[in-house]
Formats: sequence, C-alpha cells, structure tokens
Amino acid sequence: MKKLSLTEWESHYVAGPIKRFDQINTMSVRKYADPTMAKKLAGLSSATAFSDVPGHRLQNYALRWAPRHYHSLIAELNGTKPNPSPLSLELKGAVEGANKALSYQINMGDNSGIDTANPDIITRDIKNTATFYGADLVGICELDSRWIYSHTCQKESNADSYTHEPQVIPDNIKYAIVLGFEPDYKMLKHVQTYIGGAAHDLASNRMVNGSALLAQFIRIMGFSAIDCNIDDVVMAVPLAMQAGLGQLGRHGMLISPQFGPRIRLSVILTDLPLVIDTPIDFGVTEFCNTCKKCARMCPSGSISFFDRTTGPVNISNSPEGLKWPQNAETCLMRAARDKYPCSTCISCCPYNKPNTLFHRTVRWFTDHARWADSFYAWLDDVFGYGNPQKADGFWDKWKPKR
Repeated sequence: MKKLSLTEWESHYVAGPIKRFDQINTMSVRKYADPTMAKKLAGLSSATAFSDVPGHRLQNYALRWAPRHYHSLIAELNGTKPNPSPLSLELKGAVEGANKALSYQINMGDNSGIDTANPDIITRDIKNTATFYGADLVGICELDSRWIYSHTCQKESNADSYTHEPQVIPDNIKYAIVLGFEPDYKMLKHVQTYIGGAAHDLASNRMVNGSALLAQFIRIMGFSAIDCNIDDVVMAVPLAMQAGLGQLGRHGMLISPQFGPRIRLSVILTDLPLVIDTPIDFGVTEFCNTCKKCARMCPSGSISFFDRTTGPVNISNSPEGLKWPQNAETCLMRAARDKYPCSTCISCCPYNKPNTLFHRTVRWFTDHARWADSFYAWLDDVFGYGNPQKADGFWDKWKPKR
C-alpha cells in the first residue's frame, strides 16, 4: 500500500476545476424534488412491500425496517447542520425543552481545558473515542470545500414541498473526521432480500449513533462539530479518500483495505486542531479496470463497463471527477419497482471479504502484483465468491455474533 500526497491523489481523480455539487441533483432528493423522476418512480411502485418468498417475508421486512426506521429518526435529531430540515428544527426545540427536565445537566466546556498545542495527542484521543463509540474506521483530512454541497434540499413538514437554499460552512471549520461502520459480511450476502438490507441498515443505525456521540463529545469540550451523518452536507466518498480510508471503486463506492465496499460513511466537520491522514493507493483502480464484476452482476445495468471518464450519465453525476459514472436513475427505479433492497454490487465485489490473514494476503498480491489482476478476478469467480446466499431456512441457521 502506497501513501499518496494530495497532489498525487488529485492527478489520479480530478481532471479539471470542480464545481460544488447541488444536493438537489442527488438521487435521494430527486425522487421528490424532480417532477419527472417522481412521476417515473410513482408508476413503478410495487403493490406490496413483502411477499411469501424467502427473504421477502414479513419477518424479514421487519428485520430490515426496524433499524432503518430508527436511524432515519435519529438522523432527524441532528440540529448541527448549517441548514437543518424543518422537522429537525421542530425536534430540536422539543429536545431542548426535554433536556431541562432531566435530572442532570451537561456542563459545556469552553475548550480552555484542552491542550491544543499538541494535536498528535488530540488526534489519538479522537480516533480512540470514535472507535469506542462504534466506528470501525477513522480517518482525518483537511476540509476540502469542493466536496461541500453548494445547496441543500430538505422536505417541508407537510412532505409535499421542500426547501432549497445555499449552504455555508463557517470559516473556522478546518477539518473533516471520516468514520466508517462495517455491515455484517454473511448477512449482506443475501442480496436483493430484506436480510441483506437489514445488515446495511443496522450499520447505518450504528453510524448515526456513533457520529452523533463523537460530535457531542467534541462540543462538550468546547469546539464546533457539524455532524454530517446521512450524506446531506458533504460528499463523503472523496473526503474518505483524502482521509486515507480507501479508493474509489467501479461501483462508485469507497473500497477500503479492511472491508472493501462493505462500509457506511459519516463525516464530522470541526475546528478542533487535528493531524491529517494521507490518501492511499492499493491497486483498486487497476483491478476495477480489469474486473467489471459489479457491472456484470448489477440487476439494473446501472454500472459502467467502460473506462473512467469525467462525463456524466445524468444530472446525478458530479462532473470533472475522474470516475466510472453510475446511473442512479435506473438503480432507484429498480428499487421502486421491486421494493426490496439490492446491495449486489457490494456483495459481489472481490474486495468484499472478511478481514482475515488469508484475504489480507490476497489483497497484498492485488496491490504488489497488479499485472495479474485478471487472474485474481477469474479466481474470485472460480471459488464462487459474490454468488447470492439463498434465504431459505435463514431463521433456522442464523447465529448472530456481537
């Protein structure tokens, strides 16, 4: 694994001036803010959310939606964003009123008790605290303003309208702490079922909790902390790359050395003085150029087979970044039609393996003997990695680990 300077990283991923991306063009927002897209999705809605098919039954549906529902609720309690949603503002008022009734009150520091002259120690403590709060990966970079959404788009309380306003991050915010949370490897193999969706959404639940806890920890010490826990303030993947957590994969997600693309990302922006990490290169671009397994297995054909480019597929792609652009429209339309979550591209990725000695050894070869990438990709197919796990008898066989 090679550490890169930011200049080297730029030459690998940036082909021209980056214009800040507007959140209204992300697919998660376009599904209600773009009338054409909203109409397409409405016409594809499935009649029922669950059926008498293994992995799609009511009990599987409940397994997935319990954590998904609560991570959405917890995310709305985040009032630290520059442009909180109307619902967040309502909840913030209710929470502040409830805080007064608690039997204890938090004493907020003024940062005078924190020795900022030694950022190495502060950085060590922040990373250890993030791990204690549940993060599986932690990286730090300077806040690059190119990855801040130019505008935010939030649903109004009546859900039929939305706000769309410029986003400004205070000048004192200099650093981004990027946190990664690992979904369960075995459960995620149940692709296109609610079982795989449950693994993904439980990691999201851990993500919003861990991110909120670390942001509060920083604020109690007297520093600023903006919790960007559902990718609605900044673009998490480029910040994660700059923070040394991984590289960009063909499927458009971060690929980490430890977990591959099986990682959920959140970001905390802060004025706490920290020591930054450096970007890394462990052969992902070269391997993805050869492999193309995610493109072959994507049920909606949303992943490119072609070389990296700066050209967008549609308005949901940020221009000038050198990448394999995804068609988020066809991806979301499949989800609207079938109702169940997918995660095929994550599960089938050859980098999605347990972080064991054997698989770490294989990853070493994909890094140091890149000329054999086509052979590694062939072996992945030969050994059956990435094939969907059948959901029959899941509840009888399931033995979750803590």
